[in-house]
Amino acid sequence: MGRTFVELFRAAMDDADARPYPYQERLAAEGLPELLRVPTGAGKTAAGVLPWLWRRLEHPDAGVRAGEARWLVFVLPLRSVVEQTAAVVQGWIAKAGLAGAVGVHVFMGGEDRDDDAWRMDPSRTAVFVGTQDMLLSRLLMRGYGESRAQWPVSFGLLHSGVQFVFDETQLMGPGLPTSAQLQGLREQLCTGAPSKSMWMSATLAPQEVCTPDHREVRGVVELGEDDRVGGLAVRLDAVRRVERVGVPESAVAYPAGVAQVLVARHVPGTRTIAVFNTAERAVAVQAALAKLVRRGGPEVVLLHSRFRPPEREGLMDELRAPLSVAGQIVVSTQVLEAGVDLSSRVLFTEAALFSSVVQRAGRCNRAGEFPEGADLLWAPPPSGRGQYAPYEQEDVETAVEALTSLERTWVNSTTLQEMPVVPKPVVHPVLRRRDLQQLFDTMPDLSGADIDVSQWIRDSQDTTAQVAWRGLTDGRPGEREAFPARDELCAAPIRDLKTIVKDSLGPLWVVDAAEGTWRRAQFADIRPGTVLLASTASGWYDTKLGWGLKHRGPVLSRARTGQVPDGMGKDDASCTDRWVDLIEHLEDVEREVGSLAESLAPLDGLSAGHLEAARLAGRYHDLGKAHVVFVNTIRRSCPEGEQPPGAGPWAKSRHRMGRHERRYFRHELISALALLHPDSTLLDGSEHAGLIAYLAAAHHGKVRVSVRSMQGEAERVPPRVLGVEPAEEVGPVELPAGQVLPRIVVDPSVLFLGGGPEGAPSWTQRTAELLSGLGPFRLALLEALVRVADWRASQAYRTPQSAQDRAVSSDEQPSATPLPIPVQAGAFEQEVLW
Repeated sequence: MGRTFVELFRAAMDDADARPYPYQERLAAEGLPELLRVPTGAGKTAAGVLPWLWRRLEHPDAGVRAGEARWLVFVLPLRSVVEQTAAVVQGWIAKAGLAGAVGVHVFMGGEDRDDDAWRMDPSRTAVFVGTQDMLLSRLLMRGYGESRAQWPVSFGLLHSGVQFVFDETQLMGPGLPTSAQLQGLREQLCTGAPSKSMWMSATLAPQEVCTPDHREVRGVVELGEDDRVGGLAVRLDAVRRVERVGVPESAVAYPAGVAQVLVARHVPGTRTIAVFNTAERAVAVQAALAKLVRRGGPEVVLLHSRFRPPEREGLMDELRAPLSVAGQIVVSTQVLEAGVDLSSRVLFTEAALFSSVVQRAGRCNRAGEFPEGADLLWAPPPSGRGQYAPYEQEDVETAVEALTSLERTWVNSTTLQEMPVVPKPVVHPVLRRRDLQQLFDTMPDLSGADIDVSQWIRDSQDTTAQVAWRGLTDGRPGEREAFPARDELCAAPIRDLKTIVKDSLGPLWVVDAAEGTWRRAQFADIRPGTVLLASTASGWYDTKLGWGLKHRGPVLSRARTGQVPDGMGKDDASCTDRWVDLIEHLEDVEREVGSLAESLAPLDGLSAGHLEAARLAGRYHDLGKAHVVFVNTIRRSCPEGEQPPGAGPWAKSRHRMGRHERRYFRHELISALALLHPDSTLLDGSEHAGLIAYLAAAHHGKVRVSVRSMQGEAERVPPRVLGVEPAEEVGPVELPAGQVLPRIVVDPSVLFLGGGPEGAPSWTQRTAELLSGLGPFRLALLEALVRVADWRASQAYRTPQSAQDRAVSSDEQPSATPLPIPVQAGAFEQEVLW
């Protein structure tokens, strides 16, 4: 018999006397609404996690348990609090005795073993915590910091059977309407299993999440009268005295002036927090404080979003440590507005968007620990260039008027939340159905560029890419230089990175998607979410100050053994610990597809025919490995004097695979061409022949919606398409269940308009029909089923010990065992599964 919600809550809090707030109990009884409007400090994080957890695992009604999403995805606007939130959630789950039943995973960009655990076991109940950049980009099939080949898997799994929780929506910008549009489009276009969304904020109005395809908010929960008594009442009634302080208007004199105010108003033994609108001003004030605060004075801590995770975690440890006799002054940016459970006796804030001021004020006398009240100090931002950034001038001026009207008065959270301050309406780009359908195609255009999804994720002035530093031999990455791991990456403003490239301040390196190698970044490569590599000698980072163009090297490298970037012509994934013939592998993958579908049931959005098509795609996905190019690569993988142990065809070699003799060769394209060939009878009678061929082609994420020649292929004689030439022979090949693929002659020209016999549709026409009929969410989920089944089957061919300290292809997947959160620095070991 499961516990009551109160019992689970007490276990999670490790407090036998703890009691959830009444509104949290309502969420457990009724389920999560679409809008939760409660003040900061009122337990929103627990409200977004624990009611779902109880309903998913311990509700007495089996129907309720089955109806809850298998995954909870907790989305935060700022990366600085992701690790902390994940650690808190993992602590709750562990104390509740559910660590074995529930995974906790982080989306932060970069490669990490934990990223792959959830892909390998998608039926396991799990909580995900990540930034809107990392999660929304994956929901738009353009995952930041993720290899292109993984985009469809993340997209397919994250849109099916998921409960989304979007926190601190006042900081989301265009991500807010995008999240609402995606919820509406999932409902209209159908998913494999239902997904829901909840938005949480103290100030969000229902109309702010109403969009063309999400027209109404279903369910709004706010505090009731029963919430305004007891423990929560102390927090709600905690007061702060509003006071404007005099500081210089000049941008040059401003940092020193603010620093003087902070030192003068600081109360020994307590914490003072100062929140600035830009990282540049925060760094300048920290430098001014360093000159004012003498030995034995308050500790000064700088926190913003432009630190690498290990340094940021060290700073968070300083914030969590007991205060000294002198106390602490925290200099920060908007990172303290979301998810950081921190309080202060004195809080200074620059005038900003008023909803942001409300959130910042929630970090002053947060728990009512100062019954006599606390000080909420403020001042307008200094004059000069970028005075109001990242906000609109009108919104800042409106906040100044509101704060002026409160001068010398005592306010609590409710007072601030109910202030009639209306921000300037902002028109953000709206994601539409046609946009989502275009994004489903992951092939870059002829210039190598992709559709830029940043317009639907963040305001343009707030966009970043990610940089890692390595000690590079001769100043450039080696041939097998691994892709950066999460601990190496620092968010850097796009404008700074463009300055580096434009002014030739130093080389930055980016992965070439086609070649799978590092090349020098060009101006056009500097886009939101891009992962870049720099030499440790370049500078631009300080462990105490974070990112900055003025910081000089050398930078401490945090390089870890990771994944070698993947390319169109690589097949490292066909290396395992033993030789595996084609029939064995195809049987294993077919079986795994069925097992996965059963574990994820019910998948009410998919018919039995759709799931059967995925199973058959597993049976036929590697037909192309019988092609002579792949066969030759298998043979060349053997050391001198050794041969494969039989005629094959082989699906896996026990030796590392090199590049194919034909550049860009894709065996999965051969698989699709063989299935669609008129002389092949493998798909005779199947109502989903086109779907089976597509899923077989897409099982590496490289041959999907668009198929075209790579650079230099079309000009060859004979021309090639992804390494395939006209009049290529394949077969005969023995297959599972006694089937045989006869000898056939495939021709890539059938992929194109008018190229097929008797007016057969082109590949683009076929995929367009699939996308129209199934919709992007269900089609991607079927893709994910086949690909995960392939990874799981391949995992059985490798022993964990043999993979340690190996740099492997980014298409390869590690063990399904999740890592502790936050991930500790150390040797980054991967396990080759293919």
